[in-house]
Amino acid sequence: MAFGKTTGARAREGATGTRRTTPTRARRRGRARAVRETLELAGALDSVNVDLALSGAEEILGKGAFAATSFAGAVFGSKAIFTEDKRAGRAEQLGMYVANASLFGSLAARWVESGHFPLSNMYESLLFLAWGITAVHLVVTERDGFSKSAIPGALAAPTAALTVAGATLALPTELQRATALVPALKSNWLMMHVSVMMLSYATLLVGSLSCVSYLVVDASQDWAMAKGALEKLDDMVSDGGERARNRPKVSVNADGETVAVDAAASTTNGEIIVDASRGGERILTEMDNLAYRCLGAGFALLTAGLVSGAVWANEAWGSYWSWDPKETWALITWLVYATYLHSRLVAGWSKKDSCAVGAAGFLVVWVCYVGVNLWGVGLHSYGWFANK
Repeated sequence: MAFGKTTGARAREGATGTRRTTPTRARRRGRARAVRETLELAGALDSVNVDLALSGAEEILGKGAFAATSFAGAVFGSKAIFTEDKRAGRAEQLGMYVANASLFGSLAARWVESGHFPLSNMYESLLFLAWGITAVHLVVTERDGFSKSAIPGALAAPTAALTVAGATLALPTELQRATALVPALKSNWLMMHVSVMMLSYATLLVGSLSCVSYLVVDASQDWAMAKGALEKLDDMVSDGGERARNRPKVSVNADGETVAVDAAASTTNGEIIVDASRGGERILTEMDNLAYRCLGAGFALLTAGLVSGAVWANEAWGSYWSWDPKETWALITWLVYATYLHSRLVAGWSKKDSCAVGAAGFLVVWVCYVGVNLWGVGLHSYGWFANK
């Protein structure tokens, strides 16, 4: 009986101890859970703060890039239009450097924010394209210092500025946000293929703009010659309508003195026309060389991009070529620039005709890059424009 009483007392004591320790354990578990939730919330807040900081940095850098390219384009354009030698200087080149660094920083911030290479949507690719345009311009113009012509910059800088404006202003907000990669883009080929294609687009666009520069300068030369011919006809007629063929020709030398010029040697303000012609020929030669170098390099990059894309397509979709709209227009782009190189190197076309083909490539590149994505069809439409 004593044994049973002792056992019962122990049982009651054990039950009482259990009742006493259960609230304590619950409180400890509650505190631990609260600590974990607090840490998770703090981590989430830190992640949100980092994302907000990166987004703010992207916005500031994007605006800085737009301002720098706009400034550089204005200075390039004013020198190309209003100066005789049409030479670029340090201020506008510095603007292009600032724009290039700002775009690079914006892409780096997006890479950190998204966790993948920033070429997964239209916003990121437009910024990358603008960065590529400024980079190619700086590479091809810095080879000979700051004494290059301002005409390519007068076209390249506004193109980069409009590209940045299109990414930051024209695109809807939902297409500017960093998102997770779709399954087809989760591959190492994303960096290898897409980056090469975007660099080829940037290089080809700069080369095509050089072709446009050539055609513009050539047209201005023709206009100057026509104006000179009209001035010659005007000089051959006196005030009363009588012909004055034997009237001595005069010109102004470097010292500001009026001197007689041999009629056979002078053709409508001979000195000015000859000097302008020589300056025009120099600019035309520079534009042609610049276009050839850029389009040759861009064509090689485009070829490499097409080959790598075919390999990636076979890995992802089981076929090297499927005549997707993007693939078709990429092939058209390749054929256009192949025609330019063939006409310049083999067919013996004039430089003007070859540059006309290169200039047409400017529109073809934009159709291939943006136009196909605007349609929202094909295997390459995801991640660029939402299908409506």
